[in-house]
Amino acid sequence: MRIKAKTSELTKAVSNVGKVISGKSVDLILENILLEVNNKLTLTTTNLEQAMKYSIDVEVEEFGEELKTILPYDILRDIVPKFKGEYVQLDIKEKKATIKEDSGEFTLHTFNPEAFAVIPEVEGVINFTLTFGTLKELIENTIFAAAKKEESRREFKGVYFDIKDEYVNLVATDSTALALNRINEAGLPKTSFIVPWKALDILIHLSYENETTVKIEIAESNIKFSLPNLSLTSLLINGQFPQYESVIPHDPEFYGKVSKNVLMDALDIIEVFAKKGTGRIIFTFTHGSLIVESSSSDIGQGKKIIPCETNAEVSLQFYAEKIIDGIEHVKDDTVFFGIQGPLHPVLVKGIESNDYLYVIMPQKPIE
Repeated sequence: MRIKAKTSELTKAVSNVGKVISGKSVDLILENILLEVNNKLTLTTTNLEQAMKYSIDVEVEEFGEELKTILPYDILRDIVPKFKGEYVQLDIKEKKATIKEDSGEFTLHTFNPEAFAVIPEVEGVINFTLTFGTLKELIENTIFAAAKKEESRREFKGVYFDIKDEYVNLVATDSTALALNRINEAGLPKTSFIVPWKALDILIHLSYENETTVKIEIAESNIKFSLPNLSLTSLLINGQFPQYESVIPHDPEFYGKVSKNVLMDALDIIEVFAKKGTGRIIFTFTHGSLIVESSSSDIGQGKKIIPCETNAEVSLQFYAEKIIDGIEHVKDDTVFFGIQGPLHPVLVKGIESNDYLYVIMPQKPIE
């Protein structure tokens, strides 16, 4: 089988499917790319939890028995972007593949395609569409709160999709903080499922215009995201996600309102001291001010006092990374803090919108 493809298209295809390949593959065959020719050239990769297919138009110059083969991803990743010609020719034989471009010719050993494991196709019981920009924003405003540690509960290693009452709600938590982002989207089927954060991280790093339509198909155990030329399939997480609505504080007794830009500037400096010390930042709400501080026995102490509208007299300790992550995703110019006490969950959101909410547990003071 001999085909000709555009170099730019092949480069894009290799780059995209490479996002699925894990550096810790249990089987070396999974560190490669399955190539199949059937009117188009389709490249497939998998890590046994996620799989991606990317198809490009090709010109078939010579038909043959070898319609599919496996080539090493790392070699394709490194050499294809260096090709200068507009087109490349790929000649697939039983145990080798030859790539030609301009004056160059490169022969690669192939692997048995029958050894390549692929996640079963999704026979979607439920399907709907969202724009890529909408889906990406929802994911970016929640995925950071998902648990990334191996020992974490499996339900916390994903983002919960809860579609109901004309809203798409995305929620993630690691049990110490929770992020919720939602949009109003009428006409979607009522459903809920948990998608592994790794699959969503792959999705949001794809290069598509915001207006691009994403078709989402959900089966009992897996999900498929389809975009032009590309499909991403992932196993779903089988588990019971916490009742997130009961975690969100309602009508907190105390509050604080502060400029997001001013607060983020203060946190940018104070985080330096937190990283060298306990990893914590202390927020003290008092008399129209918010004191943001942290200390390190090695380098000293940092403190910023910024204007804040508040009725609270309380000090709260947070892990620096978690509180900064939660605040930076607030969309409004003013950040609202809903406070019940020094050891009760704190609500963080914009002053004008409830579409994004962040709930974080303060830490007990270090004695």
